[in-house]
Amino acid sequence: MDYDRDKDGYIYDRVKWHTRKKHFFIESYLQIWVDKVKRNQPTLDIFDLFAATGLCYCEDIAEPNSRWEGSACLAARCLEGYPRGRYLFLNTYHPDEEMFAAQKANLTRKISEIRKSKPGYTEIVSKEIDQAVEDAIAFAESKNLLQYPTIWVLDPCAASTLPWSVVERIGKLRRTYYSPKSGERVRKPELIINLMTSDLQRNIKTNPHVISIALGLDEGVWRPEIDDLMQTKGYNTREALIELYARRLSELYDKAPIISEINTTNESAIVYCLFLCTDNNAGHYMGKLQGLKDYNTRLYDWRHEARRVVAEKKLPPDQTKLF
Repeated sequence: MDYDRDKDGYIYDRVKWHTRKKHFFIESYLQIWVDKVKRNQPTLDIFDLFAATGLCYCEDIAEPNSRWEGSACLAARCLEGYPRGRYLFLNTYHPDEEMFAAQKANLTRKISEIRKSKPGYTEIVSKEIDQAVEDAIAFAESKNLLQYPTIWVLDPCAASTLPWSVVERIGKLRRTYYSPKSGERVRKPELIINLMTSDLQRNIKTNPHVISIALGLDEGVWRPEIDDLMQTKGYNTREALIELYARRLSELYDKAPIISEINTTNESAIVYCLFLCTDNNAGHYMGKLQGLKDYNTRLYDWRHEARRVVAEKKLPPDQTKLF
């Protein structure tokens, strides 16, 4: 990862402008909690497992718009602005020891600056993703957070660094709670996932294991499905990948994922897709309504019903039970 440094000594991840569109989507959804949740406010806790430095810089545009806060800082500001915001769990990792130390120091300093009113409510770890997700779940369980709304942000720098096993581990978390209006209900984490479709497209012929990691399926399973979607539905490779990923998510959630395609600055190509998974009626409705209107980026209209997809797959009982 390449860095830029500002006059205050903060380091910024060097990124492309379309990364700002991605962060705007995340910011828009987090802001719904601050602006729209007015009555009977539940607590809220947020987990970001690819936090990096927490700051972004794009050299292709002029100051001051060339610098902005990434998902970790946006989450911190959400929890500060939301009256019942609580814990922020962050994972920042880099295989290079020097860069890792710089990332963590930068993130710690910036989050401390933002979360002045709740200095003891942030946990920062530095682990590879397979261990980070286990640490995050252990932290959530130790604080009894899973009984209440949680948002999990999974925004990797490469498709291969977010295996399906991590998505599934989070998406399968279940807790029952009691609602005065509707009785016993099931609580699931809300998920914001960045699927790097351009990365998957580049590797589909030369490095198919990358697709297998992202989908959690053997090539002998996903390859025929991709080919069938392209031949019978007329999908291009990106659309077929989105279709398969949405189907996989629908094994975990009752409502269809909200999908936003993020394109390049000149809108010539889709770089990646963001998936918002929530079974909360209000969150699902507001997420769809909010969209990304200010950035001319469209919502991908996935028309299948999640419940039907699950029924057709006839999942074994151990994949649907509460735990």
